[in-house]
Amino acid sequence: MASLGWDVLATDIPNVICTVLSQNIAQNAAILPPDSGSIEICELDWTVPPEKWSWNNLNDKVVASELSLSASDLKLSSLRSDLAIQPLDLPFDLIVTADIIYSPELAQPLLRTLFALCGASNRVSAHVRSPPIYLCIERRDPTLIDRTLAEARGVWGFTVVRIPHRKVAKAMEKGGVEWKLEDWEGVEIWKLTLPTDVKL
Repeated sequence: MASLGWDVLATDIPNVICTVLSQNIAQNAAILPPDSGSIEICELDWTVPPEKWSWNNLNDKVVASELSLSASDLKLSSLRSDLAIQPLDLPFDLIVTADIIYSPELAQPLLRTLFALCGASNRVSAHVRSPPIYLCIERRDPTLIDRTLAEARGVWGFTVVRIPHRKVAKAMEKGGVEWKLEDWEGVEIWKLTLPTDVKL
């Protein structure tokens, strides 16, 4: 995404950030074209309820962490919130995910997080539409995936549409990526959007 000029905020939990995400970004940043967008990393733990998120955290690298701030840190954080530079550039234009539906316990926290991110974007301006969300998944557990997509529709109010495989293949080919059919087996891309009448 950054190579196409987008400013990217990559999120995960701490151990993935330390062991995989930071290294991948560092290795690939060196080969990005000069007119690329920026890439930032921020901790976002889906299991933390949105009402406990901190957009202006003390270290500007955490939105939601399992490690809660102490009372004095919370007081200091609220005092600094007007002065701190918001690390996340709201509203989000697009949310892209990869391989995120793998645990039944995380399905509801994931959808709650995606819903909250749309809400955070919408609160910036009444004229901003909710960002489209693209879920790239591998159909390892069809029952879990179907149940999660049904919950996205029925509980959270998302419109859920599968992107046809031919469109994905055509877009990848246009972008210079040539994958064999077996590389795509079981891979699906779903688009989630929140209609304007959904209450956030």
